[in-house]
Amino acid sequence: MWDNYSRCVALFEEIIEPEVNRYAEEIGSDVRFDYLVVHADDSSSSLRRVQEFDSIGVRYVIGTNCVACTSYTYIRENDMMLVSSRSRQPLFNIVDEHMFRICPHDGDQGIALTRVLEARNISCVAVLRRGDGWADGVFEVFSEEYGGSIIVDVRYSAESIEFSDELDEIESVILETGSDVGLLVLSFAEAEEIVNQASEYPVLFTVPWFGGDATAKLDESKYVDSIEGFEQVGLYSVAHTVEYGERWEWLASSYLNLTGVYPVTRVGYDYDAAWLYALTLLEAESFDRGELAETLSVVGAGYRGATGFCRFDDAGDRVNACYDVWGYLAVDGVTVCRRVGFVDGSGSVAWLE
Repeated sequence: MWDNYSRCVALFEEIIEPEVNRYAEEIGSDVRFDYLVVHADDSSSSLRRVQEFDSIGVRYVIGTNCVACTSYTYIRENDMMLVSSRSRQPLFNIVDEHMFRICPHDGDQGIALTRVLEARNISCVAVLRRGDGWADGVFEVFSEEYGGSIIVDVRYSAESIEFSDELDEIESVILETGSDVGLLVLSFAEAEEIVNQASEYPVLFTVPWFGGDATAKLDESKYVDSIEGFEQVGLYSVAHTVEYGERWEWLASSYLNLTGVYPVTRVGYDYDAAWLYALTLLEAESFDRGELAETLSVVGAGYRGATGFCRFDDAGDRVNACYDVWGYLAVDGVTVCRRVGFVDGSGSVAWLE
């Protein structure tokens, strides 16, 4: 029986390591790569694992969000380097050559949302957002990137279950604004209650709704009882994804044949992180952390992996991630969530239905 850890071991030992070493041999390099995969049960064990790596001379780590949160200080103080395949918190958007992130940070959704609204010709947007760091981070980037007018910004307590005041305010502003208006809802599972209560405000059902990754695929969420009614507003929600190119198709096929499970996006991030380290070491021909950090940014700009091009900004964060657009629609009288669009690494939007 495959669990997440055993699938991760298989990814690195059975897919990535042989492929990387074949490449090194083909280019005439004597370097060979051995990926050591360990499991951490919690935050304390994550730090302990990093310390154990350091004690045996392993100074270059691929890690999850937990590793970034618990071990960043240790990694920096001991001149190690982390390429994170899972960390998405905006707080790590800092200039530091000890950490790079293959996955986009949460705030990057604001750019994808801007592209989606532009593609739908939404020139004015009302915003309803939960009062927490996630929504604040997405909105901050969105407000800087969006060229249209933000006609109202309503922030509610993350513990709220009653939204009548917020919905009333938004409906009033939309009524005064007119056409080409959208509603951006940055919420978690409470989106179910927001949609239900919005039925008392008919104007809100006349404009398209948009959302971040927390409202994508809510039909799979254990925290949501029903998505009935979502089809009336669409709630077109962005979620980071892969490029769907030849390299992803090869990886997905290999992973499926090996584990019996189709890979999720983070498998692609792990794969690209491993390749970036390998290509950087081969290019730099050095184990100096500073030289590797400088080289990694250059290598990333030209590397097109399973998830697309892996360019980094000055903070070591990925800048050209791809996003799926998930929307809610009715099929044979049943509300379903489907992939309805795709935002590529250049920001171009393609609608699938």
